[in-house]
Amino acid sequence: MNTSTYSPLHTILTTAKREIQILFSKKSVVITLLIMLLAIIGGIGFAAWQKDKDPEDKAQSVAVVNVDKQLLDGSGLEPRDAADRADAERLVRDGDVEAALIAENDTWQVVSDGFPDDGVMSSVDALAETYSQATALEKLGISPAEYQAAAPAIDVVPVDIGDLDAGKDDEASKQDFIRLLTVFILIMLIVFMVITFAAQVGSRVTEEKSSRVVELILSTVRPFDFLAGKILGNLVFGFISTAILLAAGFIGLQVTGLLDDIEIAWSVLPVMLVAYLLAMVFFGGLYAAAGAMVQRTEDLQSTQMPVLLLILASAYVPAFGWMSTDATWMQVMSWIPPVSIFAAPLSYAAGDFTGGQLAVSLAIAAVATLAVVWVTARIYRRSILNNGKTTTWSEALRG
Repeated sequence: MNTSTYSPLHTILTTAKREIQILFSKKSVVITLLIMLLAIIGGIGFAAWQKDKDPEDKAQSVAVVNVDKQLLDGSGLEPRDAADRADAERLVRDGDVEAALIAENDTWQVVSDGFPDDGVMSSVDALAETYSQATALEKLGISPAEYQAAAPAIDVVPVDIGDLDAGKDDEASKQDFIRLLTVFILIMLIVFMVITFAAQVGSRVTEEKSSRVVELILSTVRPFDFLAGKILGNLVFGFISTAILLAAGFIGLQVTGLLDDIEIAWSVLPVMLVAYLLAMVFFGGLYAAAGAMVQRTEDLQSTQMPVLLLILASAYVPAFGWMSTDATWMQVMSWIPPVSIFAAPLSYAAGDFTGGQLAVSLAIAAVATLAVVWVTARIYRRSILNNGKTTTWSEALRG
C-alpha cells in the first residue's frame, strides 16, 4: 500500500459505488423490491376499489308484509313488497331477499334462511322502536313537531381523562395521534429495510471472504475504509429503495384520492431520517462483523442470528408499546440503544418526549452506533483473513 497517495475517502466512495452497482444487479434484491412495490400498489388499488363501490350495493333487500315501506327509508334496508307471509317466505328461500319483515299485531317477525344477519336485526330493532314511539305519540294526541320541540337537545361528547390531565384540547390530541401513527408506520418500514439491506452487508462480506477476493482488495486498501464503504453503499441503496417505495405509495394514494382522507405528519420525516441512518449503520456494522466471522455462506446464519434477534427485540418494544408511550418501561427504553432508535421518535410523536429529550436520546444512540462500528471494525480486521473455523461472538468480542 502506497500511503503517500492513498486516500481513505476515495476508497470509501469507490467501495460504496461498487456495492450499489452489485445490489442493483442482484436478482434476489430486485425481486424483493418488486414484490414490495406490487404489494403497495395492489393494496392501494384494493382500498380504492372498496372506497368507490356504490353504497347502494351494500343495502340489504327485505320483503315486507303489513309494514309501511316508507318506514324503512334511511335504515339501510331496501324494502320489497310481498303479498302475504307465504310470498315473503318464498322470496327468502329463493334468495331474492336477505330476510322478510312480517308484522302481525304487536309482533314483528324477521324471517330468514338461517339466523338473521346482525345488521338486519339491529336495523329492525331501531325501526320497531321508532314505530312504537310514533304510535304512542299519536294515541296521546301529540304531534311529532310538538314532541321534537319539547325534547331537550342532548349532546354526547367523548372526554379523555388523559387529555384533560395533560391540558390538551381535541385538536392537539388528534395531531399527536396523527404524528404517532405516521412514526409507527415509518418505523415498521425502517425495520423491514434494515433486515433486508443491512443483512446484505454480511452476505457480501462472506461472499468476498469465501472467494478470497477480499485478500487481494485488502492488500491495497485499509480494512476500516473498505468496511465503511460497504456500509455506506448498502445504506444509500436502502435509502433509494425506501424513497422509491414511499413515492410509489404517495403517488398511488394521491391518484386514487385516498390521500384526501389521510393526514400525514410531515414534520416527523427529518427525525425518521436520522433514525433510519442510525439503524442502518448500527446493524450494518454488526452484520459486517457476522459475515467476517464465517468462511462459508452456509455458516452465516449462525453468526447473523444474534443480530436478527436484536433487531426484532428493538422492533418489538415500539410495536408493543406504541400506544403506551407514557408508561415507565417505554420511557426507559426510549433512552437505551438500539431500542431507543425506534422508541424515542414514538415517545416524541405522542408528546411524551420533548424535542430536547429526543435530541439527547438520538445523540446517545449516535455515540452507541460509533462504538458499535469501532468494535465491529476491529472484529472485521481480525476475522476477515481468518480462513479457519467459524469465530463465535464471544471469541470475537474477547479479541
